[in-house]
Amino acid sequence: MARSEEWGKCKDCKWFQIEPGASPENNTMGLCIEETLQDIRLRVSGNSGCNRFMAGEVAHAEGSSAAPPRAKAVR
Repeated sequence: MARSEEWGKCKDCKWFQIEPGASPENNTMGLCIEETLQDIRLRVSGNSGCNRFMAGEVAHAEGSSAAPPRAKAVR
């Protein structure tokens, strides 16, 4: 299990990519663009979280909230 200081919510993570103009809220859906997870095209909510968390500004790209996500990672 991850230590708490390595874990965080997607809405506060630099690997969370959402639609242009969207705000990173609990219910906002987006794409996880963490480098080792990009091939999975993992769609997550702002309230999701994991131990690959890295605090920072979220990214924005059209198609990030689609199911399945159509956007490419912008970082």
